[in-house]
Amino acid sequence: MENVNHPPEQKIFGIFPAFPERDHLWYRELFLLFYFGMLAATVLNRLFSGSQAAFLLMKGAEFIYAPGMIFAAGCLMGAENPAREDFRKRTLRKALYAILLFYGIGFLNEIIINHRAVFATVKDLLAVLRIPDTAAIFLTLCVLFLLCAFCWPWIEKCLKAPLLLAAVCLAGFLFSFLPEGLLGYGVIGVFTGSDRLGAVPLFPYLFVFFAGILTARNFSDMRIPETDAAGMNRNGRHASLPEIFTVCKPLIPVTAIALAAGAVLAVLHLKHPAALLLGSGCAYICLFISAVLLPVYRILEDFFFGLLRRADRFRLSVRRRRESSRPLDIFLYYVGYCVLFLIMAYLIFVPYSEAGRTLIWSVDGLGQYVPKVHRFLSYIPFIFQDILQGNFDFQQYDFTSGLGATVAISYDPIYWLYLLFHPSQVETAYSLLIVLRYFLAGASMSALVLYFKRSHYAAYTASMVYAFSGYAIYAGTRHGQFLTPLILLPILVIAMEQLISKKKWYLLTVFTALSLLCSYYFLYMNTIALGIYFVTRILCTKEYRNFRTFFTRGLIIVGSYVLGAAMGIISIFTSFGSYMGSSRTGGSALSDFLSTTPLFYRKEWISDFFISFISDSFTPGMWLKLGFAPLAFLALVLLFTRKNKKELKPIFIIFTFFCLFPIFGYIFSGFSSVTNRWCYIYAAIIAFILAENLEHLTRLTAKEIKIMLGIVCLYAGIIFFSTKYRTDKVFGVFGLLALTTALILAINHDRLTIPKRTARSTVFAVTMLAVVLNANMFITSASEDGTHLDTYVESGKSMTDMSMTALKYLDQVETSGDAGDDSADTKNGTENDTSGADDGFYRSTNLKTYGDTRSSSLIYGYNDISTFTSTLNGGIVDYNRAMGNCDWNIVSIYSYNARTYMHELASVRYLGTSDDVKLPLPYGYKKVYDKETKKRTYSIYENQYTLPLGYTYDTVTSESDAGNLSAAEKQELTMLSAIVEDDAMADNQNLTEADSSSLPLTARKLPIRKIKASDGVTVKDGVITIPEGGGTIRFTFDGEPNSETYLSLKGDLYFPKDAAEHFLPTQIKAKDISYQYRFRIDSYSTNQEEYLFNLGYHEDSISQCTLKFKDEGTIHFDEFAIYSQSMDTYPQRAEALREHSLENVKVDTNTVTGDITVDTDQMLVISLPYQSGWTAWVDGEKTDIQKVNYQYMGLNLTPGTHSIRLHYQLPGLHYAFLITAGGAGVFVLIILFNFFRKRRRRKMAE
Repeated sequence: MENVNHPPEQKIFGIFPAFPERDHLWYRELFLLFYFGMLAATVLNRLFSGSQAAFLLMKGAEFIYAPGMIFAAGCLMGAENPAREDFRKRTLRKALYAILLFYGIGFLNEIIINHRAVFATVKDLLAVLRIPDTAAIFLTLCVLFLLCAFCWPWIEKCLKAPLLLAAVCLAGFLFSFLPEGLLGYGVIGVFTGSDRLGAVPLFPYLFVFFAGILTARNFSDMRIPETDAAGMNRNGRHASLPEIFTVCKPLIPVTAIALAAGAVLAVLHLKHPAALLLGSGCAYICLFISAVLLPVYRILEDFFFGLLRRADRFRLSVRRRRESSRPLDIFLYYVGYCVLFLIMAYLIFVPYSEAGRTLIWSVDGLGQYVPKVHRFLSYIPFIFQDILQGNFDFQQYDFTSGLGATVAISYDPIYWLYLLFHPSQVETAYSLLIVLRYFLAGASMSALVLYFKRSHYAAYTASMVYAFSGYAIYAGTRHGQFLTPLILLPILVIAMEQLISKKKWYLLTVFTALSLLCSYYFLYMNTIALGIYFVTRILCTKEYRNFRTFFTRGLIIVGSYVLGAAMGIISIFTSFGSYMGSSRTGGSALSDFLSTTPLFYRKEWISDFFISFISDSFTPGMWLKLGFAPLAFLALVLLFTRKNKKELKPIFIIFTFFCLFPIFGYIFSGFSSVTNRWCYIYAAIIAFILAENLEHLTRLTAKEIKIMLGIVCLYAGIIFFSTKYRTDKVFGVFGLLALTTALILAINHDRLTIPKRTARSTVFAVTMLAVVLNANMFITSASEDGTHLDTYVESGKSMTDMSMTALKYLDQVETSGDAGDDSADTKNGTENDTSGADDGFYRSTNLKTYGDTRSSSLIYGYNDISTFTSTLNGGIVDYNRAMGNCDWNIVSIYSYNARTYMHELASVRYLGTSDDVKLPLPYGYKKVYDKETKKRTYSIYENQYTLPLGYTYDTVTSESDAGNLSAAEKQELTMLSAIVEDDAMADNQNLTEADSSSLPLTARKLPIRKIKASDGVTVKDGVITIPEGGGTIRFTFDGEPNSETYLSLKGDLYFPKDAAEHFLPTQIKAKDISYQYRFRIDSYSTNQEEYLFNLGYHEDSISQCTLKFKDEGTIHFDEFAIYSQSMDTYPQRAEALREHSLENVKVDTNTVTGDITVDTDQMLVISLPYQSGWTAWVDGEKTDIQKVNYQYMGLNLTPGTHSIRLHYQLPGLHYAFLITAGGAGVFVLIILFNFFRKRRRRKMAE
């Protein structure tokens, strides 16, 4: 047959033919008739599940639809002209449509009907490990059309040789006799049948397929094509009913034979071949039914395609208007973006809903974020009420959490959306606002790409790669506010570009102010990034590469930044003020960095960085989270081979360099620790590089292809030859890389002419698939400790988890004298209630505080010592380090490890616990309340020696003197003498200076009789070496009765200097005590020199304790020691502190008042954390506040009766309001001045 050239078909939406071929109308009807007939029967069976008739109808339809559709496929191929130049292309298009239908219908069937997990469904469908019944036929049709595309000459040979054709059909039919389950893999089942997964077999139905081809050819031969005046075919004509009956007559004997043979095989119990023949025979009968229904189908099809043509004309009309209207173009882009984001967000986050989880991470979410939202909802209305009434002394201090702290008000606009929700809806609101932040992150990247006039295709791709990058997935689901810089950075770059190119400064000012209000920390990192961008942009642009432009633009930028900072400065005086008062700044942080961090990361850091580039699940550590789509990885090649925006290459090199050295993680973290939370900047760079080069990926040179293949081979070599990377997750992302590379190679192959629209769509679809699968591999990951999803709160359980504290029943405890059970046994040898805190201020805390309940006091309103905040008061840090506390880290105070003296000085009155806590009570506590629940029994104990909020000392000791003592001795010293800063000793000369050596310290260092290491642990030359699997060290000593006993571990306990995160979980066990501790080196390390593990108070002596290490590791130490703190003199010491104490205590908004009478010079200690912002008045005269006992406030009092008043105000708050108002005023004046100046110039020009 001679080649025939056909004009290109007119397409609807670039996909569907505007006028489908009339010759193929009957074949299209057959497809729909058989498939939807099967679906209808299935639906009826579901609706009438108990009906036998409905069940038989469904089974009958299942037998008929497969041969019917394969017959229709044969008809389609028989109607094709193999001589057409585009024959193979048309056939491959049919295969593509079939496989898309398989995946689309299969996915919906598994998710909606079978309720399977999304990630598992996608994985199984891609690997053809599962074949849904409703989609199975399309996988078979795809394979069939692929065979036709590449093996058609052989098929023609069979059609021309009847004997060969019969042999092939018979050989194929014999496969139906294979036993069930012999061949189990889905793809094999597509060919041979007898498959456990429900695949429709191809080989047994070959006779049906060939019958379809022959029928179509007979049908074509008997019809004369209709032509127009020019002699051209007018797309054929519709088939008539007589024509169909005529062409189907030869099939009647075939049908009879099939039905008869099928009946015989059924009698012989040969199920599969019988069902195949009977179904084929019935399918042939249905051909006559289709002929009757053909006119109805023609009307419906014409109506459907008419609607499509109208919709396409409307699309083209909008497209023409969009090309001439930029606002419309952007609006339509964001409409599409909304749809795309909803689809992507559903696919990525659906594992959470399937597992019944929220987006609340149980560690930080319950530990601080959700409780702070509840607190925010409670105090914000009162703050507004105060301001509206002209009272600017609104609540600025919160006494409930962490001994007391500044009220941290978030100025993030998204955070304020919580006010739209009721407190009972916080859990839902929390997850919704996290998803909203992801949406805005992608939208801001879209704005950046569109600003530089890149295509919608590039903007959609880059925005999804950016919004769902490894950093975003990791940080966003754990810390929602960490998505804020992803939102702001692209907008700040646009503002910077506006200033550089158009000298428009106001956008930079506005977004600087907004950034500062959202987070000074993120603005700090963004400022570094923008500074680098500005310098490279100037140096790489010939037009701007001169000193005048550099300095003039630079000065405008500085001015804009300063004005924006002035407008948002209120956050500096709140959040940043807390940061500057915390332990995460200053020389100690620098010295810690210099002493514990090397110049380089560990030796395998570069290979870790390379492997993690496309993996969400694998990370080098230290918060370096990459996980980009493989397409972005390949696009980096074009950054160095093509002409891009000139500044992109140096920026990429600079920030890649930053990824490789710890010093830059330290700088970006604000000089507090080595953390790479700045890597969202790197994500923005990679996403924009992808957008810049996306169009070029379909037109690669041979050199570029070779480089890409080399990178893929290098990646493969690293993961295949290193056991570290040989994991399922890494292999999974490598598979995505290989798939993406294969697609790029296919698109760039010379012999494959793939239309631009098709190439774009395919690349986009594969990239979105990679983003979804990469994220899902991380979200569904698991380890020995459980799955990733297990760390998120179950739906509806957030309040329950935060309420697992006995202190939620505190309001039911009236007084220690008459509350609770009168028969509750007296603990620790105390019989009489000598508490001095019957009224006024007191604290309540948990014997053991878990991560979920660290901030429960924010919800229930009791005053606690536990807290969770990223800006922990520096004095609190100093105190816990000095005391050797082992139940805290740099952002959290869990508890005081049940240590009596520490609780006493913190004015703790009530102690909550439950029967599953294996810790003995501190000395002097009596049970006053019990509450049984389904899971546990809660108890509340009252301290019989509670100190009030203010108590007094008559002696002082310098911190340098106290520094010579052990942690146990320093703890006791705080009960005997007020420890003050060395510089303050001169201000306290009226008080007796007590040398620590002269005080009656009773803490004794006990001799250790034996140290026994087992399970491979070695203790030698100040080093504990623990093998893989862990081990134990047991200490034997002679304890003392009526004492609190401690195990002290002193020295440089930290791991080797390799800038890596190390953790060593350890269990501390003694007589009736067992709790966990985790030695750690990371950004939350306490860096303390001594750890004092409380072995508990015991009336009788104890003689043994054990350290059980759970993993391998190395600990360096200077000394092991056992200390015993006798409680014989404790009641007298507590009474001495209480003798002259603060009375009539009232705690109001930001204010503490009380009265005190002293007969000698005394140091009044207020058990509130020392913090700038407090002002004290004694008898109406302002008095200096001193830092006492490392963390508390102290007032030097002279003999007499005094009225005490303390008031807290955010330092510089009034100045903040003035500067903010002034900055906003200046901004408005400048805008107005420029407006009127331009207006005047226009008038003068006219």
